[in-house]
Amino acid sequence: MKRTEDFIIEYIGDLFSSKFIGDDCAVIDNRIITKDIFIMGTHFPEELPLYYAGWRSFAGALSDIAAMGGKPEYFFIGIAGESGEVIKELVKGVSELARIYGVELAGGDTVFSMLAVLSFTIVGKAEKPIMRRGARPGDYVYVTGDLGGSRAGLELFLSGERATEKFIKPLPRIKEGIELVEKYNITSMIDISDGLLRDAERISRINGVSINLAGEAIPINQDAMYYCKERGLHPVVFSVNSGEEYELLFTSPDDIKEDYVTRIGEVGEGVGINLDNKPVSPEGFEHFREGK
Repeated sequence: MKRTEDFIIEYIGDLFSSKFIGDDCAVIDNRIITKDIFIMGTHFPEELPLYYAGWRSFAGALSDIAAMGGKPEYFFIGIAGESGEVIKELVKGVSELARIYGVELAGGDTVFSMLAVLSFTIVGKAEKPIMRRGARPGDYVYVTGDLGGSRAGLELFLSGERATEKFIKPLPRIKEGIELVEKYNITSMIDISDGLLRDAERISRINGVSINLAGEAIPINQDAMYYCKERGLHPVVFSVNSGEEYELLFTSPDDIKEDYVTRIGEVGEGVGINLDNKPVSPEGFEHFREGK
């Protein structure tokens, strides 16, 4: 069995004969439900203040609801740490974001662990849940916001410099996801958690289509642009592989002109990702890699 995250998820889905596996959320009885786990050292650095670790983790879970065009309603939290103080600090970040989006805590569990861990189950509602499956040749490819800020923020933080706002306090696109679904024909959607190229590859594979991107159209975060300029990095290559952006990547046949949306390409025949007419492979975040 290939030891990559997508193939492991596929294996588990096949093992249980699950009809719900493969999207950001499961759609069950007019509700959308997601589950996420965040671990110190994997999803956030040990040095990151725990308040921001809690914020960032909950934002990542909420972003799955946004990717379905849904509104989060209730959540359950599992939280582990080596002391009560650690858990209290983690929860502070979670609680502030919960207030911003009006999400109600419905229960949870706490346990002792040398590593800080947060686990969320979120229940939401979507009038018309948007799945990853549905993109068709001829659709346009769009993204919300800009890219690269999260990766630049992480690398700046690890080098002892000022972290970007997008890294320490990302804001999932709940409102925008709902608005897009209400106003336009959205054929597929996913949130950018592992990098634009890797998440576009998921849309490509599940739909049997190619995703053809224009480098000059990719919206680059200003902090990422500055970071790349100072270090001689290519800002487009850097930004399309930036994970934990929590922007929405989606397809639609409509000509969408919202100020928070950028058209970055088109859906075509075949399977794979092309950047400026050249095949590319993702370098974004991967939990499991071949040979490990």
